[in-house]
Amino acid sequence: MRAALDATGPPREVALVEPASIKILGQVRKSPWERFTRLQRTAAKLAHGRGQPKGVFLFTSHEACNEWTASLNRRQR
Repeated sequence: MRAALDATGPPREVALVEPASIKILGQVRKSPWERFTRLQRTAAKLAHGRGQPKGVFLFTSHEACNEWTASLNRRQR
């Protein structure tokens, strides 16, 4: 391990690495606010208005929490 940290040894050759090329498939033509609004609409469609009820819930175990969450999701579909 000491030899790896020793800077007095012979110099090593450094291999040059070619930079990766980047392909651009398209351009974003909408403003950030238009994209944000679209993201919000998509999230609302995916959630279908569902969500966890607000508040603090205390469970005796992780399994009880998982059962409650599963039943909640079944009821609201």
